Amino acid sequence: MSERHVVIIGGVLAGLATGCYARASGFRTTIIEHSLALGGVCTAWSRGPYTIDGCIQWLTGGPFDRIYEELGILRRVPRKTIERFLTCRDARDGCELTISRDLEATARSFRELAPEDGEEIERLVAGAERVGGMSPPFDRPVELASIGDQFAMLWGMRHNLGTVTHFRQPLGIWSRRHLKSERLRRVFSRMLPEEAPALLLLMILGYLKHGYLSRPLGATARFRDALVDHYYQLGGEAQVHSTGDEVLIEGDRACGVRLADGTIIEADLVVSTASAPETALRLLGGRYGASQTRGRLEHWKTFQPIVLASYGVALPLSDTPPTLLIDHIEPLRVGGVSNEHLAVRIYNDDASFAPPGHTVVQTTLASNYEYWAKTGLHYRAEKDAVGAAALERLDRHLPGIGAAARVSDLATPLTFWHTARSWKGAYEGWLPSPDSMFAHIRKTLPGLAGFYMAGQWVEPGGGVPMALMSGRQVTQLICADERRPFLVPVADRSPDPRSPANGDA
Repeated sequence: MSERHVVIIGGVLAGLATGCYARASGFRTTIIEHSLALGGVCTAWSRGPYTIDGCIQWLTGGPFDRIYEELGILRRVPRKTIERFLTCRDARDGCELTISRDLEATARSFRELAPEDGEEIERLVAGAERVGGMSPPFDRPVELASIGDQFAMLWGMRHNLGTVTHFRQPLGIWSRRHLKSERLRRVFSRMLPEEAPALLLLMILGYLKHGYLSRPLGATARFRDALVDHYYQLGGEAQVHSTGDEVLIEGDRACGVRLADGTIIEADLVVSTASAPETALRLLGGRYGASQTRGRLEHWKTFQPIVLASYGVALPLSDTPPTLLIDHIEPLRVGGVSNEHLAVRIYNDDASFAPPGHTVVQTTLASNYEYWAKTGLHYRAEKDAVGAAALERLDRHLPGIGAAARVSDLATPLTFWHTARSWKGAYEGWLPSPDSMFAHIRKTLPGLAGFYMAGQWVEPGGGVPMALMSGRQVTQLICADERRPFLVPVADRSPDPRSPANGDA
């Protein structure tokens, strides 16, 4: 059987996963990547002796471990199961609440904070138990599922329909309707966007209890490198620093890609992992799928752009929670957006990020793409000002950080755009909402053959496992259309000699 050529636009996680599964299934693959390296927003970089992580704060395993194993990741990436997920601190009075793997202890913390909400807290905990035991139906895409498959999925959910219905509504609406405590409502709204289904809160709590949430040791860099290496080991090809400018079409069939420098790469099949607006409105010139994309842009929200402020600090901070949410701070304006809390990640649980006695402190700040796009020649000065202001706020609540800071690094919405073509800095595409999260976005476009889409923009809510899953499923669709068997990569299951034992995951 001859090797049909699949060109993949975007060397992001979805593109790499598509490449791995397509290679295993007998296709020749070429990834076209805008940046200088593969990985997209799943990246990390060095600043002196410190490593700045731009992506994975925690990794969802459990039912998704099968995908990580197929892609050769598990043997190379040790994981440490998360025991303490988040510590929430109120800056007004120092009141703290810890969300941990011990779901009953977490429930007690909720009840101590909001005794008036005891009944709904019990419902929340019971729902988390149920949802945590559910497995996402990723074995085959919806387009290939039979009526029997769909019935079996619904039948398997029959005992959880009441929970799903109750918590399907947006988090903000659910909390206002069912919670009396303003403090507890605020904790949840800081954890997740208010537009997201409350069901996501149950998933986090349930997966946490089951031990499905972990921190990859070496974090994003090690995870990314394992996937990139596996793609190359399978014989995949890639062209970096190459921007796709147009999908070539003959007779309503994709037949290649023209790069920004005019180079033409011929293909039998094309997969785009670019954003939906980039794909439909630029690469396809508005000829296919444009109306659906414009409609979603009008009615669905995308992830809010962020500034990622990171500092290399000459302090171990060993007694500080690794993930800390400090609420009710003095408002900090970043790119025209007011931040009233600090979401802080302290990398004191992984020695690979800093020299002994040092650590990396990172805070994620809501911002605005248009603001940064208009800074022009003042861009560098604005970055420096935000970096200094964020460090000053951190120092107020984690005394000593300001004086101990040795390195400062800021990634703005423009950074996400320039390095990964993230649409207006929306690093994970569509924001999960009851409308978007429960909608099925097809990975093909009407009227266009030989063309497929994978990635965050066809899986609302995004995240690492969903991006990888989309690459798996789009390859299944390709194999079905090409009438050839879908095969998974045969990963070497022997332990990586360079890796320590896999924590307690």
